[in-house]
Amino acid sequence: NLPGKDIPWQKRRANMTDVCLNCHNQNFVDSFYLQYDSLIDLYHDKFAKPGLALYQAAKPLLRPAQFSNPIDFTWYEIWHHEGRRARHGVSMMGPDYTHWHGTYEVAKHFYSKYVPELQDLVDHNKEARDPAKKAAAEKLGKLLDDTLSHANHQWYLNKMSPEEKAMRDKERLEFQHRYSK
Repeated sequence: NLPGKDIPWQKRRANMTDVCLNCHNQNFVDSFYLQYDSLIDLYHDKFAKPGLALYQAAKPLLRPAQFSNPIDFTWYEIWHHEGRRARHGVSMMGPDYTHWHGTYEVAKHFYSKYVPELQDLVDHNKEARDPAKKAAAEKLGKLLDDTLSHANHQWYLNKMSPEEKAMRDKERLEFQHRYSK
């Protein structure tokens, strides 16, 4: 057992803040933790929690041996490799690892691989002869629909509110104008 295993995260953060303040001012340290916490919350709320719930709902439709299904690898990549890179990247103030090797890859694989694999499981099992598989497919399908209908994912279904779409269009145009020179 590690000697510090029972130290709560709040105490660890306070200790680390003291370390940071040896070289940086309070505003710098506070800004770091604001960005850090925001990315961690975004990852957890948008991908980790709903992704895990979807994976658990898919379990009755999968072969029982772990990693005998392609979706096992997809979820592991999203959660462990890409999510870990994003979380570690933000903790080390490494924008390339936070975004391009982290959140970008999490999102790319969530939407381009994970969601289609989940939908395939639903489609393949919704007319199953086994009532348990049919029920599991219905449950997974509803959870997938509910997840994608959440504000975090509505863009994927082209269901953004007109206000959200207008805000995103405005921000995109401002970005293009700023960096087109």
